Amino acid sequence: MTEQHETFPSALQALLLIAVLIGLEWLVVIVAVDTGLLSGVGALDASAFITVVGNGILFCGLMAYKNIGYRTLFHPARHSVAALMTLVTLPILLLVPGLVLLAGWANLVVMALFPMRPDDIAQYEALMAPGFISTLFACLGAPVLEEMLFRGVILRGFLRRYPRDFSIFWSAGLFAIAHLNLYQVATALALGIVAGWLYERCRSLWPCILLHAAYNTFVTYVYYSSQREAEAFGMGAASIGVSLVAAMAGGFVLLKLLSPAAPSLPRA
Repeated sequence: MTEQHETFPSALQALLLIAVLIGLEWLVVIVAVDTGLLSGVGALDASAFITVVGNGILFCGLMAYKNIGYRTLFHPARHSVAALMTLVTLPILLLVPGLVLLAGWANLVVMALFPMRPDDIAQYEALMAPGFISTLFACLGAPVLEEMLFRGVILRGFLRRYPRDFSIFWSAGLFAIAHLNLYQVATALALGIVAGWLYERCRSLWPCILLHAAYNTFVTYVYYSSQREAEAFGMGAASIGVSLVAAMAGGFVLLKLLSPAAPSLPRA
């Protein structure tokens, strides 16, 4: 199978892809409401269903347009997945708590400049409300779907069209824009930059999915801990110190392991 349209999408086309995805999700909402498909289903579970269906429709079209399979999408590199993940799993996990803290502190600056309205607070609390399906989707489903689009399709095409730094930062910026929430911009931008760097060096979605899933899981844990303990970020000073040291260690190891620039994407 030979990949078609290797440099798709361009910067503008990527922005349009996000608009198409939002439109598809609204279409699913309309159909679900008209047919009563999601009647009796909780708001968060319904949101997860809408996201999965919207992304599914989009990816059916994208995979056909680019003429690639999901194996090629997830791991276009020539080295094995097992060897790669054995190498990077521990340092990625070490990196996550410190990355969450730094993004959280940046988000505090955003909230100080643009205080949250009562509606924003209610929306955030609803988003973080406990529930097995919604938590599973946030910690596993969303990372897989979002990495498939933003790194697997968008950044993949960018790296064949634009310089590396532009590709990583613009794909991360689009990732932040796609959240349609000012208070998630800092978080999404930080995560998008690191995930983009990982993809550029590893040429695989699996490290990006691990980072994203671990990040969302840690944020969920911290949020619930803070609700119980009434601590900022649910972490004491000692935990914050350990998290930052671990993040520096994980980042240092990743830089050493992945320092040489990755080879160009192999042809499928």
